[in-house]
Amino acid sequence: MAVSTRSLHALLGRTDNDNAPLRPAGGARPNVLPFVARNRTLDLDYPNLATRFEPETGILWVRMKHRERACYTPEIMRDMRDFQLHLRDLWAGASLDECPIRWLVWASDAPKAWSLGGDLQTFTRMIRAGDEAGLRAYAHLAIDILYDNYVCMDLPILTVALVTGDAIGGGFEAMLTDDVVIAERGAKFGLPEILFNLFPGMGAYSFLERKVGPGLAKQLIEDGITRSADEVHELGLVDRVCEPGRAEACLRELVAESAPRFRTVKTLRQVRHRVHPVTRRELLDVVDLWVDLAMGLSDNDLRRMDCLARVQERKRAGG
Repeated sequence: MAVSTRSLHALLGRTDNDNAPLRPAGGARPNVLPFVARNRTLDLDYPNLATRFEPETGILWVRMKHRERACYTPEIMRDMRDFQLHLRDLWAGASLDECPIRWLVWASDAPKAWSLGGDLQTFTRMIRAGDEAGLRAYAHLAIDILYDNYVCMDLPILTVALVTGDAIGGGFEAMLTDDVVIAERGAKFGLPEILFNLFPGMGAYSFLERKVGPGLAKQLIEDGITRSADEVHELGLVDRVCEPGRAEACLRELVAESAPRFRTVKTLRQVRHRVHPVTRRELLDVVDLWVDLAMGLSDNDLRRMDCLARVQERKRAGG
């Protein structure tokens, strides 16, 4: 069950949220949740997220549970953001030699979905209610999460999307923020938002434009076509394709191969980001345009979103 708009607003008012409004001059301090001291473990079990650290490989596993819907519900986003801030608290400013983590790996417990993107059930509810503030709060929180993943929380690590099921819509966008993408054959990739007169507003154009150029970025966003792992690999958006059930083995092969030159691999990622940077301001400006467009969707558009929302529910973990 999605959190209420009131709860989402409370979440966005937290002191650890970059988008929380500043205290107005002479005004009262905004309502915020109390600060919670964090422990130092990397093995955590959130309601919608589970993490496990392997010291011998430097792999930090982050598994999305997708208990209700195979998408980014407000609840899973809250857990993701909290974990990102936990990592920042633990290792901010650490050097490569000081930080025990090498690879942050995003995986999914849903057998047929890595992530089917934004929470369409929440979107349609907010749009029908005219809750622009709630939708914008959700969108800005998504940008916080995606941008922090893109910059690796400013830690000396690399991120991996271990795609063992479909990565659709916002799932595709999230995948684009990772340094390495490993996908199993059978996984599908696509940006279907154009089918209900919307566009993928949480980073798709920004990240695709840097990776494949403006022309192909425009095509991928506007054609609404679902593509296979091999097709997306040919476009340069997936690094390695493996047979079903071999994603973890493929990851471990990559980790072993990269160990002697990890510092070089990480530095080359920094070079790419320096030459073709994506800024947080750019992502926020685009997602605000997305919110404006979404709030004007027609009843027919919302009914199409309802159909895809049911797919998100059917593909949840255990579904």
